[in-house]
Amino acid sequence: MRKIIMALIVTFFLLVAFEPVITQAGAEDFKCKITNYLTKVEYIPVGDAKGHIVGVYERRGLVMFENGEVATLLSRGTFDWTAGNGPVEFYTIMTFKDGSTTWTKNDCTGTRAPGEKLTYIKFTGKYVKGTGRFKGIKGSVSCEGKYVTPYSKETKGDLCLECTGTKTVPSK
Repeated sequence: MRKIIMALIVTFFLLVAFEPVITQAGAEDFKCKITNYLTKVEYIPVGDAKGHIVGVYERRGLVMFENGEVATLLSRGTFDWTAGNGPVEFYTIMTFKDGSTTWTKNDCTGTRAPGEKLTYIKFTGKYVKGTGRFKGIKGSVSCEGKYVTPYSKETKGDLCLECTGTKTVPSK
């Protein structure tokens, strides 16, 4: 009887110790396309060079995943650009049909070749939060694409991006 009790105690401690490993789902690779546009932007000139501005922005759009799922996108960040070139730091919140959300923190570089009117965007990000079916999400994303239209009263800086990533969500 004593051996059975000891075996049960050891089994219990092993299950507790390795439960996070056992319940972790496998990493899932994904691809998606994002279309979005500026809904708010505020910027001021720095004054040290022609076209050097710093500012904050908000973008809204849609995320279309390769598996057919669609999410809305809200992105908010800061930028430090000179003539369309420079760093951007931002957060992206994706909201899915069932109300689940994912949050990523992203670092971006905008580049505009001499003579070009539209900026090329490339960024990487890490998941920092998930709700609903994405609670506990881990992983990363990388995207790149080019503005389709410049920012103006009419066009709002439309942007199309191609993205790939990996995500892991704990099993329930």
